[in-house]
Amino acid sequence: MPSLSPWSLAALLGALAPAALMAEPASTPSPVLNAQAQHAHWSGIGRLTMDNGRLCIATLIDSRDNPPTTDSGPAYILTSGHCVDTRNGRIGQDQPTHGSIAFNYFIDTQEQRKTFALKRSLWNSMQGTDLALLELDATLDEVMSQGIMPLRMGSNPAKEKPVVVIGEPSSIGKGLRVASCTEHPADFALEHPWVWRNIRVNDCPGVSAGASGSPVITPDDQQVIAVINSVTSDASAPCATNSPCVNAQGSQDAPPRNIAMPLNRVLGCFKQGVADLALDSCQLLPGFSATVTKRPRFLEKIASDEQGQYTPPGWNLHFTLDTPRYRFKTTTDPLACEEPTGYSGTIAAGEVPIDAPVGPEPGWHFLCLIGVNTPEQAPSVALMANSLTLATELLPAKDVPFPDVTYAYQDNGGVRVTWTRHPPDVVHYRVKQGPAAKIDCDDPKGFGLLRHTHFTFEASKLPLKICTRGEDIIRQQSAVRTDVIAPVAR
Repeated sequence: MPSLSPWSLAALLGALAPAALMAEPASTPSPVLNAQAQHAHWSGIGRLTMDNGRLCIATLIDSRDNPPTTDSGPAYILTSGHCVDTRNGRIGQDQPTHGSIAFNYFIDTQEQRKTFALKRSLWNSMQGTDLALLELDATLDEVMSQGIMPLRMGSNPAKEKPVVVIGEPSSIGKGLRVASCTEHPADFALEHPWVWRNIRVNDCPGVSAGASGSPVITPDDQQVIAVINSVTSDASAPCATNSPCVNAQGSQDAPPRNIAMPLNRVLGCFKQGVADLALDSCQLLPGFSATVTKRPRFLEKIASDEQGQYTPPGWNLHFTLDTPRYRFKTTTDPLACEEPTGYSGTIAAGEVPIDAPVGPEPGWHFLCLIGVNTPEQAPSVALMANSLTLATELLPAKDVPFPDVTYAYQDNGGVRVTWTRHPPDVVHYRVKQGPAAKIDCDDPKGFGLLRHTHFTFEASKLPLKICTRGEDIIRQQSAVRTDVIAPVAR
């Protein structure tokens, strides 16, 4: 699930400085004050509390025609899709949603916050993007009558642009903070199993857990152009769950960056203050939902046999759809999921899994899937924007290394044996051990999965024979290593 790192203590202490009263945000997170209505234009940014337990930030959007007219329909908010539903492959549409949002969410207006209940999710997705458009159980006029001001949405520029990010970590619960930085476009973000395309990244400090859905705002015209999704990580497994990466590149040698989802697809979804996802200008539908019953492995490897023949793996994707048919294609560029070239003809859903080969070249590979209703349905722009993208990294063919086993004698005459794994080339060891005269390492029977990295054997067990065989991620096996450990000479 999208993961966000903690706010720094220095940022929190600095938030109490007089600089918080500045009209322009500082380069480090600062609290936003509004007791004197000095930031009333941000009163529509609030703390979203979902009944599923998730805490996010959401923004009241100005859905009236531009320029603003008296047309006012329901009140709508924008946030991250994972605040509503984290399932990859599910696009929610017109679903009841339970929770509330507290507006006027400033550190100095805790007694004047205005809370409104959620009514439904018009649209939410973690599939290609991470966005949710929610409707409140109130009209925009009713919310504005409480002194809450909506923000207008804007298109995301193709070039880098100065922005501010406004949010709050869930661990503090006191009020909004703001930081300024520069945002620029990127191709995609990958956090297994999710792939988000056509994203934005920025380096605003202080984004952390609970700040998902925070608006990215242009300081010149105060338009919301994106919402925060997650933060890249310097963990040891980049691109994996809770360690998202940008363009399939880890960030161990780079500072964390915030991943944000642009709003371009949502801009044309309103008419006279009312959301209408069927409008030609709205790029949220058609959608579909897929349930993946067996997903491709995140890390794969080209197999090799004793004759030196190489065999790439298959995708082996098992799934069900809420549409009767589908199209798919494979690619090394997830942005190609939003291009019609290369998609298959329509295939009846549920017949067989997709087992097209992965590769054959090592590197990142992606599978694009769209659900369709008829054999003739073409992959439209909006449908391809909703495509499900699955990723796997293909490793080159390589023999499994000889087992890495070391042992050290103890003062009491026993011996401590250590097996060192080397993922992904050695992820498991299979071992058998016993009296040296009775154990045959050439006999394939009797090997068991080693569940610990080390064992200590008492002196009474020596001499001891240990047979070790390594396995890689696709269960290819190494040669067997034989260790005969003699007792310590006394």
